Amino acid sequence: MEILLKLCASLALAMGAIFAFLPGAFGLLNFRNEQRQAWLRHLATLSWWLLLLAHPLALYQLWQADTPYRWLLLPVGLHLLFFGVFGRNVSTR
Repeated sequence: MEILLKLCASLALAMGAIFAFLPGAFGLLNFRNEQRQAWLRHLATLSWWLLLLAHPLALYQLWQADTPYRWLLLPVGLHLLFFGVFGRNVSTR
């Protein structure tokens, strides 16, 4: 049963990583084009890179750690932070 839960969590992490790559990149690009302040653009880029790096870290911890499921909160929290603040406009125009 535990392996099935870890497989489902791995699938959710993979889907979250794909969502972070594609719509997240469009949201980051649109945010960087709209902002004039350089520090906000750098902060958005940093938070996007942290979001991207959180998925492999959470996947590794899911299969290796003693308490693996609390590591799933890291990508979820970063998704909410990034898409709530920086990546709201994910249009391709």
